[in-house]
Amino acid sequence: MSQTIHNLGAYGSVVLAKDFSKDFINAFEHINQRDGVKITPLAGQSQVVNGINYAFYCLVEPVVAPDVAKVNKLELIVIHALDDKYTETAERVLSRPVLVPPIGSFDGVALRDEFTEAEQAAAEQIESLIGVDYDILAAQQQVVAGLNFVFYSVVTPATRNGQAFFAEIEAFRNLDGRLENFNLIPVKP
Repeated sequence: MSQTIHNLGAYGSVVLAKDFSKDFINAFEHINQRDGVKITPLAGQSQVVNGINYAFYCLVEPVVAPDVAKVNKLELIVIHALDDKYTETAERVLSRPVLVPPIGSFDGVALRDEFTEAEQAAAEQIESLIGVDYDILAAQQQVVAGLNFVFYSVVTPATRNGQAFFAEIEAFRNLDGRLENFNLIPVKP
């Protein structure tokens, strides 16, 4: 686990869930008590205010019967910790809306190990770009005249002391299979 570093007054660098310290894990346990959903943290960051705010980027999966369509979404959830008391202060859906069935809309959020071939190929192409390190964690796609993608990623500038941040990466794959029209959108808690 990584050493916890809390920034004073501003959110610090994004930390992947696999690197969460005990502080992050304790704060996340208070999110994980929601009924009817399974919540998986992908990344998080913190800031020192009157206590500590933790921002978690989470995959939220509804718990449904096997024959019911399940639509996963990505949420930003903020927890405030003060004197060993934890309070959820904000919640924001980051993922694109999904129609059921998802005809014409984006599909549900998929984690990296569940990517389609098209999502995997596009993610690998983006991660091969030089100058910035991308750790793509999740994706959505939409069938159009080609494919629209939204990737959810931890982005780290390849510079000394570059601070990692969470971002959406929008991309379009044309009918020839080439990616174009990239758009990097930083996500702030």
